[in-house]
Amino acid sequence: MIRTLLVLSLFVFPACKKKPPEAAPTITPDTPTQVPEAPKAEVPDTVQQMMKNFERVFFELDSHTLSDDAKQALAENAEIMQSSTDIKVGVQGHADGRGTTDYNRALGQKRADAVKTNLTSLGVSGDRVSAVSFGEEQPLAAGAGEAAWSKNRRAEFRITWGSGASG
Repeated sequence: MIRTLLVLSLFVFPACKKKPPEAAPTITPDTPTQVPEAPKAEVPDTVQQMMKNFERVFFELDSHTLSDDAKQALAENAEIMQSSTDIKVGVQGHADGRGTTDYNRALGQKRADAVKTNLTSLGVSGDRVSAVSFGEEQPLAAGAGEAAWSKNRRAEFRITWGSGASG
């Protein structure tokens, strides 16, 4: 019995031996404590002005007709695009969720196309403006009722410039 206990102690006690603490990382004044951020591309003044002119264009119910305010903002942006030929615009058409999916997708496309047509009629080359519909799939405002629906009947813009505009 003593022999059994002696043999067991040879196996059990070494397993209970404490591990030495792991060394903490050494931080010195020249050790970076944060990963440096990549430099952000500076937004040209012309693009900032375009973004200020319009963030979104809103539409009436079942309509793809541009308002006078939208036409004015588009005219200002067309002038900027004519003088800065490296700028491209992606127009995204949206609809509220009251129609069928197919109807809303078609209406969103008509809204995006209305913006594109307006810009091209003002002298912007059609290959610099793309139009796509998201229908009701990306609502700006959740809920039912005119307050939410009116925010979802819109076109939004993605502006690219320089090397980011190729493609």
